[in-house]
Amino acid sequence: MPRGTRTAAIVVLAAIVIGAAYLLATGTSANGTHVVREEPIAYNLRYESPVREITPAPGEWLHLEGPDRESMAVAPLELPDYEGDVGGVLPIVGARELEALKQRFPDLEPVEEGKARINKVAGYSLAFRADREQRLYGRLVLLPRPGQGTRTGVMMLLLATPDAGANKAVDVGARGPLKTPYRSFRFGTEGP
Repeated sequence: MPRGTRTAAIVVLAAIVIGAAYLLATGTSANGTHVVREEPIAYNLRYESPVREITPAPGEWLHLEGPDRESMAVAPLELPDYEGDVGGVLPIVGARELEALKQRFPDLEPVEEGKARINKVAGYSLAFRADREQRLYGRLVLLPRPGQGTRTGVMMLLLATPDAGANKAVDVGARGPLKTPYRSFRFGTEGP
């Protein structure tokens, strides 16, 4: 092998090794960025470009944002004392949270609500129209940690526009850039 070819091969190999080391160190891969949080509740998810992580607002644990006004915030969920199945208290908490969202979005219109399941964890989802004029849609998801009598978990608020793949409220989290982080969410530190 000629000397110039050998040098070029070494440079290419070194670039591949440095690139792989960077991807391992940052949690970035061909499947996007893997976010792992161990406290106060262990959870993880993945997101892909053009979505990026920004500084969370007060009360949030994680905030993702995209270029077309789409966003996903993960915040703590604290449930009141309850007896029986957690599924009975989630609609009550969901109604309260939706009323609180009306402070931020005065024209909020609920569209659909009901049971949700994210990676085998039962929760509750409320899809809504946040702003008719700006065509902003949202989804609020209450996801208690698995386990009998659990009172903690996460609350996810997703917002999207038609430019971000949401042509109606039920599309939020089901289409567009927020689909990956929403569907990849898992309690614990082990990803999919």
